Amino acid sequence: MERRKEKIIVSGLILLLIVAVVGVSYAAFSYTGTGQTVNSITTGAITMTYTESDNVINMSGALPTTDKTGTVRLTEGEYFDFTISSNIIGNVNINYEISAKEIGEGTIDGSNIKLYLTKLNSDGTEEALMVPETYSEEASANNYTGRPAGEMSLYTSSMNSSETNNYRLRMYVTEEYNPQGDGGGLTFSVQINVYGKDGDKYVPETVQTILANNELQETKESMFNYTSDGKQVDPNDEEDYATDPNPEYITNGLYQAEDEDGISYYFRGNVDNNNVQFGEYQEDYYVYRTRYGAYRYYQSLESCLEFDGNKESECFPVKLASKGDKMYWKIVRINGDGSLRLIYDGTHNDEGIPYTNNYFGNKMIGEERYAEKNDDPKYTGYTYDNGTDSFIKKEVETWYANTLGATAYDDMVIGGRFCSDSSGYKSASDYGLTEELWGPSVADLYLYASFDRLALPLVLGFSRDVVPTLKCPTTSESYGGSYRLKAGLITADELVFAGMNFLIPTSNNYLTIADNALYYTMTPSLLENVLNGLRVWHMSVDSIYYGSVAGYNDGIRPVINVMPDNGFTGGDGTAENPYVLS
Repeated sequence: MERRKEKIIVSGLILLLIVAVVGVSYAAFSYTGTGQTVNSITTGAITMTYTESDNVINMSGALPTTDKTGTVRLTEGEYFDFTISSNIIGNVNINYEISAKEIGEGTIDGSNIKLYLTKLNSDGTEEALMVPETYSEEASANNYTGRPAGEMSLYTSSMNSSETNNYRLRMYVTEEYNPQGDGGGLTFSVQINVYGKDGDKYVPETVQTILANNELQETKESMFNYTSDGKQVDPNDEEDYATDPNPEYITNGLYQAEDEDGISYYFRGNVDNNNVQFGEYQEDYYVYRTRYGAYRYYQSLESCLEFDGNKESECFPVKLASKGDKMYWKIVRINGDGSLRLIYDGTHNDEGIPYTNNYFGNKMIGEERYAEKNDDPKYTGYTYDNGTDSFIKKEVETWYANTLGATAYDDMVIGGRFCSDSSGYKSASDYGLTEELWGPSVADLYLYASFDRLALPLVLGFSRDVVPTLKCPTTSESYGGSYRLKAGLITADELVFAGMNFLIPTSNNYLTIADNALYYTMTPSLLENVLNGLRVWHMSVDSIYYGSVAGYNDGIRPVINVMPDNGFTGGDGTAENPYVLS
């Protein structure tokens, strides 16, 4: 009886915690917090408490700033910390959401203001919960959390146990804002709200559809020592490196593993029901090819001119897509937060077959080098020097900004997790690799942790298993790391989860591309020598291998994460009838 009574109390619970009011004024620039307060709501089963820290945001004379600067400000008065704690008794789940609502009559438009929220970890590091986004109010309410329409969603999650989470908020004027002639003294203020509602954990309709259409497969012991078509390294066959397929280890279908946000469901092997149509080209889209030497295909004339001292006459446009061409994607996995992780699959004809061109294949958007230089390990990072964008990152984001980012589809693309794992950089001998196994060059070989978990077990004869991960390891380097991005690249670990392996040719996998096409991951691999051996993992035709960051050209296949409000609007996931997100 007491248990039933507790459930009745909980089921009617709706939480609204007014966290803080922060304001920004341009020129006489000031943020203000409300001071130290405690707000709490309690029932017989749940207590949620909000506590402000004693620091408040209070800036003066600030100017428009870049994301690189605005997202890391730590001077007193430039950020605001707060804590949300919960005490949950019993089998209860709370879906909650942190949002922002403009208050007062600001004299600077919200489109010129960016908000950025992070979670403070116990070791003092910050985890991005969103990409920096301009203030934009949601048109519809979220019935799972209780957030009403007309507020900007910053972060949505759920909890089913007692926990304490610390958050940090930053808000700044965008770098694009031109202050000339505005007269100064402009203001903008928001109220930060927290909403919560009890109920089953929110599962998007898209996820329900995929799980209903795919039987969940059982993960096998030592499964990742094999490719999805059952092959393994054969030390006695130097020609193709692989054994004959082992029927017990042919693995196709939908599997599960943990990521930072919960259970992730990933596709593996020879599957053809993970196709999605999402977005379309609004205009004819051109890339720029170099006229001489090794052909490269850049996302803009500016990036073509940036490399090798190319002149404008040496960079000429090549059409990648026509206005109205629809974009197609493959579902790599369902993320733990319920969003879909998609990898670009080009533009298709009416029969679902990708169009092809004479250059680098239709499933890629360009073919370039990963970095401009090759003389420092930092150039394996997707960013380096604590935030400088790599060349490949700038190219991916240029494509996104000029395509999906300029359309209403952008609202469905979330700031998803991406990982450039630069952890564990040390000599090969420290990893137990010997000259007998690798050759004389092992003395100049430095490996990353990704090589240790994805490739070294194969080299060492499987004395231990290949162990890919969907969690981003913590790095102590000033390059690489964990990101929240609108668009990025696939990781080497995701390729292994999908059924690829080091050196072993893999047939009939949904991530392979015809015509010997290679494409980058964002995972650092190794350094063979300082001058010309800096490598990141790439998809090498039908296996994963390490490729030079600056010596060769590999393809670019963008990866995005989408969280649609409503389910698929059509299709069954096949190439002939892909799921539709509109």
